[in-house]
Amino acid sequence: MSRVRAVLWLLFVGVGLGLVCGDYYSAISEVERLLDVEAFLVERLEDYLEKAQQNQENIERFLLHVEQLQSQRGDIEAFFGNPLNAFTTIRRLVHDWKHSVFEPVFDTSNLESYKQSVSAGLERANIQEPTKEDLLGAVRGLWRLQEMYKLPTKQLAAGVLSPAEQHQMNASLSASDCYEIGRHLCQMGKYSYGSEWLLEASSRLNRDPSPFVYPKITKVQILEQLSPAFNQLGNKKLAHKLNNEILAAEHGHEEALKNKIVYEALLARERSNSPRVTVDPPQELAQGELKVSQELYQSVCRGETRQSPREQRDLRCWLSHQDVPYQRLSPFKVEQLNVDPYVAYFHDVLSDKESELIIEHGKGQVKRSEIGQSGNSTASDIRTSQNTWLWYENNPWLADIRQRLEDITGLTTASAEPLQLVNYGIGGQYEPHFDFMDEPEKNFGWKGNRLLTALFYLNDVALGGATAFPFLHLAVPPVKGSLLVWYNLHRSLHKDLRTKHAGCPVLKGSKWICNEWFHEAAQEFRRPCGLTSDAEKFLELENM
Repeated sequence: MSRVRAVLWLLFVGVGLGLVCGDYYSAISEVERLLDVEAFLVERLEDYLEKAQQNQENIERFLLHVEQLQSQRGDIEAFFGNPLNAFTTIRRLVHDWKHSVFEPVFDTSNLESYKQSVSAGLERANIQEPTKEDLLGAVRGLWRLQEMYKLPTKQLAAGVLSPAEQHQMNASLSASDCYEIGRHLCQMGKYSYGSEWLLEASSRLNRDPSPFVYPKITKVQILEQLSPAFNQLGNKKLAHKLNNEILAAEHGHEEALKNKIVYEALLARERSNSPRVTVDPPQELAQGELKVSQELYQSVCRGETRQSPREQRDLRCWLSHQDVPYQRLSPFKVEQLNVDPYVAYFHDVLSDKESELIIEHGKGQVKRSEIGQSGNSTASDIRTSQNTWLWYENNPWLADIRQRLEDITGLTTASAEPLQLVNYGIGGQYEPHFDFMDEPEKNFGWKGNRLLTALFYLNDVALGGATAFPFLHLAVPPVKGSLLVWYNLHRSLHKDLRTKHAGCPVLKGSKWICNEWFHEAAQEFRRPCGLTSDAEKFLELENM
């Protein structure tokens, strides 16, 4: 097989062969590029159909469906701000184009010339295909949104991300979409959610109004996933019943015949009151401790846990020039969010033009975000985003923003890191973490630990995406042009465990932020350290 043919074949059937993942799902800015891929494929396939002069009714209907989506998308960022649109776009590129278009087409004439045309075009455009991992990542993102914001499956499938948004969404999922989500969730071991999606697929199976639904699924396909899911959930009677429904539809179904024997044996064992296997108590306790911390984080993100009136009574707002003569004519708008540790909002710090300029410099440059210590970092679902770095030395236009950061914080950027630009993906989040490091000398050398975090919000987020501080019972919503500031260390420069924070999952919208981390070094005369130790404070939070 020639190199050109190999490239094309791997593009559409090699998703399971361990290709490098495009990580489209981990940044909305990357998902937006998929419509260009799809538009390219539509153009090339139409040329092929015209030359081949074949009656491909199903393919033409599929193309019409894609073209309608292209023309109706409106503002591209708003379109992909809806996680359902992001999921269905990835799904079409990973699954539908292969099974509903290319496999039938490759059996027709003019195959070689068409392969060469498409392959050459993709190479010229430097396009990397979405992979199966992107589809799985999108499913995990939707699951995170359900888990975090307690979204009913039926509501999410109908395109309702929030009760207040019921009449503002124009997207819903088909029976086959629900089936794919349910199937993959079951593969991930999320049987409770997976079974709900499979049941929703079953209810939508006979009432999908659109003739442009690809691919068509059958009741048997749903039952093949649903029966084992209920077995895993412990409902063996229902699993057995659904398995019998498969056999009623297809008498010779091999897998169902095997499962029938297994289910009948399990039910017989239950009737004989066989002893059940118990969970090891120490493992159960460890999971319970983790659950407490996770529940607090989720409760803060949902707005169920908030600061009490007592915690808020000393908070205030004011105009401040931060002792900078230049800022006396245009003082900063300060909103205090927490007294100790210090957390504050500075509003209208960036102009719309500056925010857009920063985002434009990041588009096409971001790569999958990683977690962990320097030299030992890895990509993880704990942090679902992509980022890049903006160095002050290489971007002179950042000089005003750099000076503004120094004016607001009273600290020097001499030991600060470059700006980190971040874009979150489908259900994008960053689970609870600290910004300080356990071994600052190893990671930052002479600069010392991260003293203060300054976080710019570059755009508004329709739903979700707050910055949560679980131990402070505080969730800060993204406000375009604003700067969120907090200290990560006590005055004694010991780690402040109360500053554990997280990026709540983005429910609707595309979230862009920009971080600056100020370090201990060179701050001696700007923020002198305290004379008494705070090392013993709040140690009980260390393992939460």
